[in-house]
Amino acid sequence: MKRCAGFSLIELVIAIAIMGIVLSISTLSFNSWTRKSTIEKQTRELFTDISEARTNAFTRKKVYGIVLQPTSYIMKSYSSEVEYSSSAAAVANGVVIETKSLENGLKTASGSDITDTAVVFDTTGFTTSWFLGLTAFVGAVTEPAGLNCVVIYKSRTNMGKINGTNCEFR
Repeated sequence: MKRCAGFSLIELVIAIAIMGIVLSISTLSFNSWTRKSTIEKQTRELFTDISEARTNAFTRKKVYGIVLQPTSYIMKSYSSEVEYSSSAAAVANGVVIETKSLENGLKTASGSDITDTAVVFDTTGFTTSWFLGLTAFVGAVTEPAGLNCVVIYKSRTNMGKINGTNCEFR
C-alpha cells in the first residue's frame, strides 16, 4: 500500500502560528506608519494655511490671522485694529473664514496643549503677535514623524522635526 504524502496537524498549526505572528507584526507597523503619515499631513496643512494667511494679508491688504486651539485652528480676517489689538481680542473677534480640526492636536515644546493662541498677520505679512517665535507641535512631542512642528516668526514660518524641545528645519 502506498503512503499518501501530506501535512500533519502539527505542521499545519505551526504554519498558521507563523502566519499569525507575521500578520500581527505587520499590523503594528502599519498602524505606526499610518499615525506618522497623519501627523506629517496635518503639519504640512497647518504650515500651508499659515503661509496662506500671511500671503493673503499682504496681497489683499487686509489683516488675517489663525487662532490655534488644542484640537483645531480657526482662520480669521479682521477689519479694524481693535479686533486684534491683543491676543484675547484676536481670539474673540474677527470673521471666521474656516475652521479645521486636528486629529492629533497641537502642543507646546513642554507637551502641554496650545490654547487660544492668536497669530495675526498685518497688511505687510508680518505677525503683529505678541511672541518671538511660536513653536507648535502636531501630536505628542515624542512622535517619530518626519515633520511634526511649525515655528512661526515675525517674518517667516518654518516646518521641521522635533529634536528634544527644538524644531529642526528641513
